[in-house]
Amino acid sequence: MTGPERAGPVLDVAGLGVRVGGRDVVAGLGLRLAAGEVTALVGRSGSGKSLTARALIGLLPDGARARGSALLDTGAGVHDLLGLPAHRLRTLRGSGIGYVFQEAQASLNPTVTVGTHVRETLAAHGVPRALRRGRGLAALSEAGIAGPERIWAARPFELSGGQAQRVALALACVLDPRLLIADEVTSALDPVTQARVLDLLRDRTAGTGRALLLITHDLAVAGRWADRVAVLDGGRIVENGPADAVLGAPAHPFTAALVRAAGGLGRPGDGGEACDEGRRRLEAAPQAERGAS
Repeated sequence: MTGPERAGPVLDVAGLGVRVGGRDVVAGLGLRLAAGEVTALVGRSGSGKSLTARALIGLLPDGARARGSALLDTGAGVHDLLGLPAHRLRTLRGSGIGYVFQEAQASLNPTVTVGTHVRETLAAHGVPRALRRGRGLAALSEAGIAGPERIWAARPFELSGGQAQRVALALACVLDPRLLIADEVTSALDPVTQARVLDLLRDRTAGTGRALLLITHDLAVAGRWADRVAVLDGGRIVENGPADAVLGAPAHPFTAALVRAAGGLGRPGDGGEACDEGRRRLEAAPQAERGAS
């Protein structure tokens, strides 16, 4: 477990810009993530949400360039993610930052077992061989996998979508990073599995020294699972605050348009019906009204 909550933010991003093909896709973005909170970064498709996340971990596509600062407090020190050399950033991926990719099965090597994935991740960060299996099985169990021993010997193509997403979550969390980034992790899951995965993510964050950045186009998901919501439009954060305030009384016209399109947005404990209905309404809304979200 991470230590008690610290006074400063886990992540403090200022002036983040991402330039792709001569165009600024993200321009002057600022964002602060507090310990113990889930922050949802929402916006329409192509707004730069995933580019923002990938800039933070140094995995931008070829030709993309990032600028600005992103101060990560790992609990053992503060590091500017955008200023670190590549080899230093690699050491923080996994140990300081966990990243759960949108397509879980595509992010896993289909030729090796789940256990091999876990052992290699732990070995890369110096965990002794004798501890790897036990620690890996514990991570799989914490990610909601019943009977992790059975999954240990499976290959990714033998897993269901929900199992693969949980394995990806276990890999991102096995080194107990202080910051976890989940990039559209439930877009390919059915509503029941979606809710379970998001519950796991929230439970792992609430009341701890960790922070979660939840990348999503789904305001219903943000409304039900996030403590705070940051709305991205035109490469900038146009509104940022407590989820209830941002989604209940949006101050920016773009946020207001998204909320109108999404309809009824749920919060934790509502049984999930409002969340699912909001998601269906958002997906069915006319393109012009939902801003291609």
